[in-house]
Amino acid sequence: MKIEIIFPGRIKNDFAKTGFDEYLKRLTKFLKVDVISLPASHSEDPALCIAEESRKMLKYLGEREFILLDTDGIELNTQSFASFIKESMNKGADMFFVVGGVYGVSDDVKESATSKLSLSKMTFTHSMALLLLTEQLYRSMKIISGQSYDH
Repeated sequence: MKIEIIFPGRIKNDFAKTGFDEYLKRLTKFLKVDVISLPASHSEDPALCIAEESRKMLKYLGEREFILLDTDGIELNTQSFASFIKESMNKGADMFFVVGGVYGVSDDVKESATSKLSLSKMTFTHSMALLLLTEQLYRSMKIISGQSYDH
């Protein structure tokens, strides 16, 4: 099984980048993780930015099933998220997580998502969402492997 994390642009905050890189390094001890950073839009118009980035995401994803991080998605506690990951692992399916850009994603991306997952009802920058996602993926892999997670 492999996990791909797809998002536009780059992680702009040094502290978020440091945390993301650290959890990514830890996570790759359990499974293969690919990070796909698609080109961000340079438009100053939020609607155009969403449209451009969403087109790139959908083109990259093609017919793949993917999980979109979205505040309107289902909220899972950590144990349930670990079970969700384990279920995919048992099927041998790769997992594709999509994190929107600074202005979010288009309705086309939302409608194309196989699942929508909410990290919280709060809104986070996409840099923070990436950090939280990798931390929760790492925590889930520790749970799945029967190891304790250092708090």
